[in-house]
Amino acid sequence: NDGRAEIERALQTLDQIGIHSIPKFIIEGRRLVDGAAHYRTFVDIFREIEESGKVFAGPIFADILGVSSELVQKASHARMSPRQSSCQED
Repeated sequence: NDGRAEIERALQTLDQIGIHSIPKFIIEGRRLVDGAAHYRTFVDIFREIEESGKVFAGPIFADILGVSSELVQKASHARMSPRQSSCQED
């Protein structure tokens, strides 16, 4: 049963935010995009984030699944340029 409670909480969270099938992408912890969305949808979202100069939120399942913030920061998808890092501190 190792990890069962965490998986149950993650499934409950997915249900609460309206994810009932995959693939889905959760961007900034608040934008839900269907995996079959046109590529322009993703380009537009990422350009908007880039123009804002900061990311609204990080991974939403790290706490639920017991993943430390140190491990999230080590992950390749979480690496930031010095410019991005300084924007998040504001």
